[in-house]
Amino acid sequence: MRPPTTAMLSLALGIQALAQDQYALRFDIQDDTLLPGQSTSITLAAAYGSNWALATVATELVASTGSDGLSDWALIAPLDGPGTTPGALSATGVDGILAGQLNFPPAGHWEPQPNPIPFWTATYTAPTDVAAPFDVTLSTLTSRYEVYISRDDPVGRSRLDDLVEGSAVIRVIPAPASALVLVGLPAITTRRRSG
Repeated sequence: MRPPTTAMLSLALGIQALAQDQYALRFDIQDDTLLPGQSTSITLAAAYGSNWALATVATELVASTGSDGLSDWALIAPLDGPGTTPGALSATGVDGILAGQLNFPPAGHWEPQPNPIPFWTATYTAPTDVAAPFDVTLSTLTSRYEVYISRDDPVGRSRLDDLVEGSAVIRVIPAPASALVLVGLPAITTRRRSG
């Protein structure tokens, strides 16, 4: 095996730096393929580059097939600070998600936070009458995205222009035909011959 060249090392370091400095919303779907009636959890997280912390994110969750399968949405601490809201159901998803936290430097009580940091969660349940496979596409539409530059920064700085919106797909498929056949069959019993 050949040792890495300088160009390869430079490219790898460049990709790593890009990933570290990227501002993005990311979906984490527990199970992205569902049968009728099954549920999965959805978590939305925010990457905030090499800054101190995420200050505020205001976004909407847009679902391609409507929002009738979404439930149990909530904000995740510490981004459930004063004035925040997990949003409200709309015809196309969940509108008005506002997550955020205050940075009060004199208090000095902040713990290190993950990056990306999870801030919103929900459950999606597939309908029970699925005749053909379909995809539920999820995306974000963000109107506010602010970060704290340093530990001593009490004011959020906008990074909306650099933000990469989140997207994900949940595939819903009909129950396998073999499972339906087994459900409809009577129980098979065996008898032992005595002899």
